[in-house]
Amino acid sequence: MRSALGATEVHDIWSEQVEDTFRVFIGACGSQPEVTVFVSDGNGLFGLVVDTVRLMQIPALLPSVLVVGIGYPGLDTVADTIDIRVRDLTPTRWLAYPDSGGADKFLSFICETLLDWLARRFPSALASTVYFGHSLGGLLGVHALLGARPSFSHSIISSPSLFWDRYVIFDTERQRAETSRDLPAHAFFGIGALETDEGRRMEGELLPPGHPRKPPATHLDMVDDLRRFTDSLLSRRYANFDMTIAVYPDEFHATVPAIVLTHGLRHFFSHS
Repeated sequence: MRSALGATEVHDIWSEQVEDTFRVFIGACGSQPEVTVFVSDGNGLFGLVVDTVRLMQIPALLPSVLVVGIGYPGLDTVADTIDIRVRDLTPTRWLAYPDSGGADKFLSFICETLLDWLARRFPSALASTVYFGHSLGGLLGVHALLGARPSFSHSIISSPSLFWDRYVIFDTERQRAETSRDLPAHAFFGIGALETDEGRRMEGELLPPGHPRKPPATHLDMVDDLRRFTDSLLSRRYANFDMTIAVYPDEFHATVPAIVLTHGLRHFFSHS
């Protein structure tokens, strides 16, 4: 039986770095792809990215693209991956989440094992590498961006969870600025205007009391977090770095990722 998405493949690949098997989703969007888009949360976002890219290719807004989603075997939806994704998408171990803090191992799997595997099959696709991640996946994108050498040439970062481990990523950003004045990368940040403390309560108001996804009483304003972080990043005046920030009116955390993806791809490849 053919995949509902068409022209897609699924492979289970062992990671020595993480000591676990990842499910890798491959979507060929055109022949001889010139760009690879890496997608975390592949169990939930791979289909979104493949279909978005293919729609945008109809009016030639994008070149040929290879979409690579990284997810987990035996799990059907992104909701099923809530626990295990914390292991791979977070840069530090937070005591509230004992299995967290595996971002560096996960990135090593992508940039070593997976990249080598892709290079043998799709050598033309790796000239430009784009990362797309949302929420904790956005946090991973920020962490990858701040490495001594950015893991990807382009990053589309949607609603990053900058609050992780008491905003430790702000310390990472400050420490990087102290060691280098060069940041050879392109970054597009996007977030919904309703990802404020008040807005996230509006988003979850239909969830019953006591539901595990009901926003807790703890104050959290992800819009303000992103403004503070990107203001700091801009103040460094890094060489070879360009960054765009967009806040989308009337959008929640759960409704904005498709918009950020579309606008990020247009910004990098079509300017239309």
